[in-house]
Amino acid sequence: MKLNNLIITAIAGFSMILSGCQKNDENEQHYDNKLFISASNFTKEILFKAGDMNVETSLSVAIAKPEGRDIKVTMSPAPELLSTYKLAYYDDSAVLLPEEHYSMPETSTTIQSGSIVSPELPIEFINTGNLDINTTYVLPVTIKSVEGIGVLQSAKTYYYVFRGASLINVVCNISRNRAYPDFNNDSKFNNLTQNTMEILFKANSFPNTLNTLMGIEGHYLLRIGDANIPSNQLQVASTNSCTSADLQLESNKWYHVAVTFDRGNVKVYINGIEKASGSVGKSSISLGAKHTNEEDGSRCFWIGYSYKDDRYFDGAVSEARIWNRVLTAEEIQATNHFYAVDSDSNGLIAYWKLDEGSGTVAKDYSVSGYDLTIEKEPKWESVSLPQ
Repeated sequence: MKLNNLIITAIAGFSMILSGCQKNDENEQHYDNKLFISASNFTKEILFKAGDMNVETSLSVAIAKPEGRDIKVTMSPAPELLSTYKLAYYDDSAVLLPEEHYSMPETSTTIQSGSIVSPELPIEFINTGNLDINTTYVLPVTIKSVEGIGVLQSAKTYYYVFRGASLINVVCNISRNRAYPDFNNDSKFNNLTQNTMEILFKANSFPNTLNTLMGIEGHYLLRIGDANIPSNQLQVASTNSCTSADLQLESNKWYHVAVTFDRGNVKVYINGIEKASGSVGKSSISLGAKHTNEEDGSRCFWIGYSYKDDRYFDGAVSEARIWNRVLTAEEIQATNHFYAVDSDSNGLIAYWKLDEGSGTVAKDYSVSGYDLTIEKEPKWESVSLPQ
């Protein structure tokens, strides 16, 4: 590939500079010192999606051995090198990053006498979320001038490459694990006569009689399986339960589930399609119980757990939400609703994207601010959703 050839050429060229020609004194170096961009490779891919704002990065230059004088260098964006990028990386569709989306306030730097690396020059990319996710954008940045020293041509230019990211790139594998918020009896979660719960998930398997998604055991719970139904059949469990053979699921397949509650009447949507409806036998629900370990018999809200450990969910979860109103079918079916919603949406009182990628805390993006605590470090999985 041309990319590999370029890298090999750069390394080989630099090696030749270092090796140079030797005289009899093996301790004496004989090669031309060269200036180059200080980087392990010469492209940086930046993924963006709607809503992203600014990205800050930087570049510096270096030489192989110190000089006894200052070396002044000028670097700047080089739109004229877009064609070079296209040829080298076989990307004829790439376009130049529009000028309004980047800022390089300083273009001059200096390698001080006796040093080999310059201070970094900052570069800021602005409002990347406004770019077209179906377009590849490139910004070449190159060494424009240098005083008193040559430039290693194969390490002269750096390419920033912008590509549209998937709406979801990381999910939380919660197998044999559990997560909880501490709503601490917050009244906004209690005595709800209207509610919608949503979650995006993929089961690796359905290993248990009961496989828990989210809710409160013995009160209002979204789970898969039960003693009298198949272990892959979705169920809304409450005073009465709502389930149907139409709610049977497959392993290793992504599903978005939305369950609406309206004074006891529920509707179950799978991937935006209403699949079941019925009454759960209560006119209001309360989800805001203070968190406990439940050893005293109390019950509270969990994701991936209910009552005992053998009711875990074996799989990955994402986009868990609680609303204090009934979402309409049109809202649930709206474009990309399965994968993202506005955190300021009307009635959204808890919203966990579960896309952190590390750690044991999942941020609540709603106005409520009740972050999830994940009991054990989960496996954060890379995905590309929608597929």
